[in-house]
Amino acid sequence: MKSSPVLHALRLATGDLHREIEAESRVELRLRDSATRPAMVACFLDFHRRVEAVVEPWRDELRDGGFEVRPRVREMREDLERLGGVDEAGEVASAAPTFGEALGWLYVAEGSMLGGRVIRRGLLQDGVPLTGLGFLDPWGDATGDHWRAFVTAMESACASGRVRQTDVLKGGRDAFKLAFALLVPPRPIESAA
Repeated sequence: MKSSPVLHALRLATGDLHREIEAESRVELRLRDSATRPAMVACFLDFHRRVEAVVEPWRDELRDGGFEVRPRVREMREDLERLGGVDEAGEVASAAPTFGEALGWLYVAEGSMLGGRVIRRGLLQDGVPLTGLGFLDPWGDATGDHWRAFVTAMESACASGRVRQTDVLKGGRDAFKLAFALLVPPRPIESAA
């Protein structure tokens, strides 16, 4: 796959947020621990529920551009139920005002599938039970093809002039900000004493 200018711009625009989430969320550690796993899965469920709400009105346009959105919330709820966790449905996000912003949100959600495969592989190698973690690798060996189809659709929409790259970048930043709010545990307040 040749280099995508939009993908490159997204990585630059969201890189700091992405690195902060990776450094502070301790996702893999919290998924390894059976005591913290249900809460972590619930956070991911909340994130993807909001992403799906943001993207839903743009589903036909995405399909016309060659990308089929595959909802994940139902399977994530099933994962959470297997763990005995509770789905505390958060607020539902409103739809993205532009197709470009929806693409930015999808960049974060679809990109998480690539990271999910890496996490799942590490857990498997260490013999960690995968109960409730099907959401980490829902597309299996088709993950790469699914990702490339998304990038191609995003690049095509930007190249056609139907989408402004600034909207895509805004959507990506907004999605990462939400991911940070949901996945990074709050820091304890330190006393000034």
